[in-house]
Amino acid sequence: MMVIFIRADGGNFIGLGHVMRMLVLAKELSSSHKVFFLCRDSSSDKEKYRSGIEKIIENNFIVITISEENVIGDILNLQEQYRAKLLITDSYEVNEEYFNILASHFKYTGYVDDTNKIKMNVSFIINQNFNAEYMDYSRNINFGTKLFLGTKYCMIREEFRNLRLENKMCKEKVTDVLLTLGGMDKDQNTLKILRKIKDTYSEYIHVVIGMAFDYDLERELIEISKINSNIKLYKNPIMSELMKKCDIAISACGSTLYELCSMRIPTIGVVVADNQEIIAKQMSENGIIIGGKWINTYENSEIRELLNYLIIKGDVRKGMISKQMNLVNINGVTLLKEEIEKMCI
Repeated sequence: MMVIFIRADGGNFIGLGHVMRMLVLAKELSSSHKVFFLCRDSSSDKEKYRSGIEKIIENNFIVITISEENVIGDILNLQEQYRAKLLITDSYEVNEEYFNILASHFKYTGYVDDTNKIKMNVSFIINQNFNAEYMDYSRNINFGTKLFLGTKYCMIREEFRNLRLENKMCKEKVTDVLLTLGGMDKDQNTLKILRKIKDTYSEYIHVVIGMAFDYDLERELIEISKINSNIKLYKNPIMSELMKKCDIAISACGSTLYELCSMRIPTIGVVVADNQEIIAKQMSENGIIIGGKWINTYENSEIRELLNYLIIKGDVRKGMISKQMNLVNINGVTLLKEEIEKMCI
């Protein structure tokens, strides 16, 4: 049994994407190993990382907080105490120094990457994204660094892996639309989109309220749902069950896209973070999603028009579903665990 450190943060300004995908990997690894999460905490703003820490604790993992001013030093102090064999990092708040210093204090280190922008002195790289296999990592990694690239290594949550959708058909009549923009929405994009699509041809619009939505946004969403009986709100839902009932989704272009593909739901992509831009563009060009633009570049009625287009065009939805079917390996995290164990044990 290994002791494993997973370093990931989530919160009101950085979202919950890093935490959510690391929870998938942590659950798989914890069946055979001891896993601890290392999460930054802020001395000046206790709300900054609260939602991420709470999400991890909610999933029954131990969280050890580290200072955002002394990340490397705190990890080294914890390593003296716990003697972890493996450190896996999923954070954009890293640099070459971070990797170089920590590599000499752990037998193995891994990094969950999306962008391939800096030199990464690690034992392995995980990049689950659609475009990962087209990235040239050779200049940013060591000669012996293992690469786990592409959607064959998708970290899909267990609730999606347990579903059986072999016989799912594309309905002729669209009745249910999903709107989900992730755990955080500081620019109130959920409300902006909802106001534009509330009068579309669908019968119901199912809106996800993320863990890190602020009080004012949540209150506004509640008010609009009171006026429009077709709008249904969900806080901390079982996403697989909610997706199962929906015919079309409007979604941020993070890891949720892979869950939607596994559920075979035609999707209008909305980019809300820098790391989503390239993935959204390539998935859109390949007909896996439509749209895939930055939220602020959509014309006033464009998202509503795209939604109505998908509602009317059953053949387009069928084509998107056929492309989704073979994109994602729903057991990618199991494969990932096997590869990590093969390397580290």
